[in-house]
Amino acid sequence: MSADGFETLDVNHVGSGLARLHEKIVRHRSRVEITRNGCDERCVIITKSELDSLEEALSILADTEGFKAMHAQVSQVAVDHGPTVSA
Repeated sequence: MSADGFETLDVNHVGSGLARLHEKIVRHRSRVEITRNGCDERCVIITKSELDSLEEALSILADTEGFKAMHAQVSQVAVDHGPTVSA
């Protein structure tokens, strides 16, 4: 695995079940959420093109004045009120 947390695996090396899952996701442009017993964290599998589109949209949004203003406001609230712990 690379330092940035991304890993590429060929479906032929990880099994036929994953190959079928890959086919479903690519064919139907769907998303699959993977869970595990005893763990609240989930993984989501999407197509690379969908990931690229989401990253591009976030990049565009992050470069807007509205986002920059909102970020400044949230940062100021964090400074004013300190860290909180949600239950």
